[in-house]
Amino acid sequence: MKKRFSILIISTVIIGLTLSLFGMALVSQTASAERAQNSYRQPPKPISAANVKVVKKIPLSLDMEETKGKPDGPPGKDKDNDSSNGAATGILGEPLSEGASKYAIVIGICDYPGDANDLCASDGDSLNMYKALTEFYGYADENIYLLRDTYPITDNMPTDGPATFNEIEDAILNQIKPNAGPKDEVVFFFSGHGGWPLDENDNPIDVYPYDEADGRDELIVVHDGDKTVGISDDMLVGWFSDFATTRIIFIFDTCLAGGMNDLADEKSSENGRVVVMSTEENRSAYVYSTGGSDIDGDGIEDGEGVFSRLFVNKGMLQGLADGYNQLKITDEKVVVEEAFDYAKKNIPGFLKRKQKPVISDNFDDDLLL
Repeated sequence: MKKRFSILIISTVIIGLTLSLFGMALVSQTASAERAQNSYRQPPKPISAANVKVVKKIPLSLDMEETKGKPDGPPGKDKDNDSSNGAATGILGEPLSEGASKYAIVIGICDYPGDANDLCASDGDSLNMYKALTEFYGYADENIYLLRDTYPITDNMPTDGPATFNEIEDAILNQIKPNAGPKDEVVFFFSGHGGWPLDENDNPIDVYPYDEADGRDELIVVHDGDKTVGISDDMLVGWFSDFATTRIIFIFDTCLAGGMNDLADEKSSENGRVVVMSTEENRSAYVYSTGGSDIDGDGIEDGEGVFSRLFVNKGMLQGLADGYNQLKITDEKVVVEEAFDYAKKNIPGFLKRKQKPVISDNFDDDLLL
């Protein structure tokens, strides 16, 4: 009897210790997961110029578009212009709810600190995007944060400031995020250089390895007024992770842009997002250093990225993307997917193997801004 009682006591002690150790392990695992999840809530820091490898857009002359590109026009029967396999279905998706608000952060950088990374004297992509949003899609000026270049000259355009890290962070986290409700719409547009973060030996590094979907971080390259700095794709994921709305449209005209598809990761329950990227993850983007126009009237001709010129200027502002859908329907309304299909199919012929736009679309059917 005593022997059985002793065995019972020993068994009880062993079971108790096992349960205790299991509980401690579970608590530790939960705490680690919470630390990882909450890391994005810590104040993010830019990646300094010393740790950024800038992957520059490649400048072109505008006359190359005319002499070596394909003529614009509605989709034809050739392979490149076959609209049956495009992103645009021809069916409008759920419209924005009545009374909902529209917000946008529009960023364009041609003029970086110093001269080494300059693309042109004045960015035109952000100005064209601003015009498209206000003149065609009903965005109110007070809900758009237009950030350009280093020290933008804006006689005729209501620019909110230079495209510094602090201005971008403030626009996203402090101006738009607290105000954008569950039924609202948000556009994030960036035109400029792309890049990678580097370690001290100039090797690519992951900024947030625990949330890295593609094994490597990409950057949009901005500045702090004195030097270039980078904002990683994971940092953007963190900034936009708990927006109240999922109707968010990201547009990137940079090198390495394809890596930004982390922003539309379905595992993050961000269905409804659309990410439009000027080129694939490992490729460079191209830019016309002079786009042939002076949008803000400052006496300086504005430069335009090849993709943005097609997606925004020609596709949206000039309406040439209307009808670029699987049903070939024209309705004088250019949806995001039509603008993408138009840009992809009209990349100049001599660039088609070098710059291939991609899209990650979690919105049902076509999204009209």
